[in-house]
Amino acid sequence: MEKRFTYANEIQAIPLIRKDLEELAGQWEWPGSELKQIILIAEELFSTTIRYAFEGETEHQINFKLSMIDRTVVVEIIDDGIPFNPMDYNPDIQTDPAALDEGGMGLMLIKAFSDSFEYHRTENENHLVIRKMIKLNSEKHE
Repeated sequence: MEKRFTYANEIQAIPLIRKDLEELAGQWEWPGSELKQIILIAEELFSTTIRYAFEGETEHQINFKLSMIDRTVVVEIIDDGIPFNPMDYNPDIQTDPAALDEGGMGLMLIKAFSDSFEYHRTENENHLVIRKMIKLNSEKHE
């Protein structure tokens, strides 16, 4: 299964992202707790992208490609912004979270809620891929 969404690089797109993911969760049967984590991941990635990837006021498109492979959700975000590999961002774990640079807490949450996190740049586009295993309601959370 695969679904694609495109959003303008505007903060006003966040409610639309949430709506699209909630509809997709119903179709793909994600439990509510898993949906909340996926929404948090998507919203953090989107807001980080619009804050840091683009210079000037030019409108850009940010593409989301979501796929479901067995019980793993794959979220790929593609943009034509400046190169930025979030894998290179490694704040000191001992740091007080309140002292992190703006955006640093979001990346830490994304890494915490996802099972894998990777970045590559192809044809002047950033590709950020997050994988998250979906736990079914009947599974116990450890």
